[in-house]
Amino acid sequence: MMEGNEVTDDGQREELIDHVLQLQTQLKAMLSRVDTARKEHQSLLTENQLLQKYINNSLTSTAVFGATNGVVHANNINIRKSSADSPR
Repeated sequence: MMEGNEVTDDGQREELIDHVLQLQTQLKAMLSRVDTARKEHQSLLTENQLLQKYINNSLTSTAVFGATNGVVHANNINIRKSSADSPR
């Protein structure tokens, strides 16, 4: 009678081992996704910092050379028209 219980126990044991292995595989996949997201976040953070420096430098140079206060000069209009007319 003991052999029947051992077979059932062996079957349950195999199921548990398979389940544990599946969970380990899922955990590895999730950790990989977290690592990828962390790297992407760091990359975007660095890019945002670079863009912020660029914007700050642009604003500083505009202030140094004189801000237009929203006034569009004739030179800017001519440049824009000529660049719009040029072939792409």
